[in-house]
Amino acid sequence: MINIGRVVCDREPYFVRDTATALEAAEFMAARNIGAVCVLDDGDKLCGIFSERDLLKRVIVRKLDPSSVPIREVMSEPSAVIECDDTPHNALELMEKVGSRHLPVVEGEKFVGMLSMRDIMRVEISEQGAELQLLHEYISH
Repeated sequence: MINIGRVVCDREPYFVRDTATALEAAEFMAARNIGAVCVLDDGDKLCGIFSERDLLKRVIVRKLDPSSVPIREVMSEPSAVIECDDTPHNALELMEKVGSRHLPVVEGEKFVGMLSMRDIMRVEISEQGAELQLLHEYISH
């Protein structure tokens, strides 16, 4: 079975610094077509997550100026992280438990990237396709 490290290993680990504004984080996410981004401090330590939902609830609805509000004031605390050697199944269970569609991926204390529900669905579809191919080959021979 594939592990989380293999799912995110070939991607750039998207993040913004905790010195960014909400607008800078939103522009970063929009440019990359992602729904959430990890927030790291100067020591590259994960200190938060900023999502589209945070932008909506903590900035727009409160009528704050996104260009001046620090990300530190509107980001969410990371409610859970997933290790590189965990499985997509573990990640899915954790996402459901904490009510999130995104999980920061870590290797020990090191930030590696972000896992999304979409990533897990891709893995599931790929694995099911491979299994169907094996069954097809078995039946054909």
